[in-house]
Amino acid sequence: MKIIGLTRIRNEAYIIGDTLDHLSEYCDKIYVYDDASTDNTVKICKTKEKVCGIIEAKNWSPNREVAETENRQALLKFAQQNAAKDDWFVYIDADERIEFDWSLLKTIKANGIKMRLFDFYITAEDVNKNYKERKWMGPEYRDILMAFKNSDELKYNGLNQRQVTLPKNNRVVKMGYVKHYGKAISVKEWESTCDYYGKYFKAYSKKWLKRKGKAIHTISDFGCKLIQWHQKKQYGKLLK
Repeated sequence: MKIIGLTRIRNEAYIIGDTLDHLSEYCDKIYVYDDASTDNTVKICKTKEKVCGIIEAKNWSPNREVAETENRQALLKFAQQNAAKDDWFVYIDADERIEFDWSLLKTIKANGIKMRLFDFYITAEDVNKNYKERKWMGPEYRDILMAFKNSDELKYNGLNQRQVTLPKNNRVVKMGYVKHYGKAISVKEWESTCDYYGKYFKAYSKKWLKRKGKAIHTISDFGCKLIQWHQKKQYGKLLK
């Protein structure tokens, strides 16, 4: 049994080295879909020993709800060419870090693992620090399918589908945690994220455009008091 890391990226030079180092801690192999980066993201990926393959897209599609699903499906199929039936895939975005005991995969009776994902934020006390030094996050979490066992029935086939569709009669367990730094990288990246979702995703456009100029937080985006990582079990609550 091997653990195979998957990540879909674009212009992540500021963070992709950390991302691949994180995946390398528990993955045997890593496959990357680069969505037509214009910086040196791909060059950095090629320096990482466990990166076994990179899909280098040449054209970027503005139809993001379709493109992001198709990219994930292409990456999955690409990685499956060299995967065994008992291998596990782990899919993360470049701004995510997982906390999980991967030795449990040897005994777990499931083919999917959902993990609690928490958003970290920039605050006035750490605005000038590296994103990995952020201390504050929202208490809200989402249960996201982060790891799944290899199968011919796996597929990404919806609009903007983040979580893979598992085979019929699947069993999913909830274990592990994810630190999501997408809102905490930097003030500049926050503004870029607001513009990105505002322009390309109708379902989220109004919400994200209202967030422009509000990178520094005193409460979460959902109006709750911020907590720290060690408080996640005590105060964490499912985002509805």
